[in-house]
Amino acid sequence: MTDMAKAMESSRNQPGERTVDSKALFGDEREITISHREDLYRLTITKLGKLILTK
Repeated sequence: MTDMAKAMESSRNQPGERTVDSKALFGDEREITISHREDLYRLTITKLGKLILTK
């Protein structure tokens, strides 16, 4: 079973939650901007593959 399939399976057991694969969000980019209410946030993939969310 792939990691994505495992994530989707585990999310089925938790009502109200959903799992989004980071590849679906980022595509080929390493940084995206997320609009939340009136604020903009930057979600970045580091060189080590970690995620950092900054305002």
